[in-house]
Amino acid sequence: MTNPAYKILFEEFEKYFPKISSGFKVKIQEKLYEVTYKKGTRVLSYKQIQDSGLFIYKGSAMELAVDKITLTETTTNLWFEKDFPYTTPGLFSREPSPSYIILLEDTHFVGIPFADLTAIRTEFPEAELLTENIRSHYDKLRLACISDFGYPAIHRVQKLENLHPDIYNRVEIQHIAQYHKISVKTLSRLRSRQSPGK
Repeated sequence: MTNPAYKILFEEFEKYFPKISSGFKVKIQEKLYEVTYKKGTRVLSYKQIQDSGLFIYKGSAMELAVDKITLTETTTNLWFEKDFPYTTPGLFSREPSPSYIILLEDTHFVGIPFADLTAIRTEFPEAELLTENIRSHYDKLRLACISDFGYPAIHRVQKLENLHPDIYNRVEIQHIAQYHKISVKTLSRLRSRQSPGK
């Protein structure tokens, strides 16, 4: 496989389901596409049904939930390289998304139309297992994120900083604060306490 984006995608697939057949690889490559969107692009709008499965080859994005009554927006998720961004409910349930996904920087995706993915899942049973394993992985991450709110805010702040040391260069501080469910003032204070000499 000479396409570097596809190569990385299949390496990720094999982490979720190591026994992918060569027939599946050939078939899905026929349906894959690559696209690069500019920073600030909404790759999924509020109440839109996501029409493609996406994989971030390069770049990052954030998810903002929209209150149905007040239309207030709150940052609820962050997506980075090698992530499969989607909302819940949304992609797999074929329901209108309660959130939207916007790009934090110019981002290169590998995608597959959901209709083609559905057809491949019918032809190759392993595709169903692969997608379920991916969905299960992100379900566990969401549950872990919820569990983290049982710890002091400093725990969540440090965890995100350790995973993504450049997070403050990628995401505006008010969105990071929303993600942690704290105020910008509290986040700034926690960051200052971690600075040398404080």
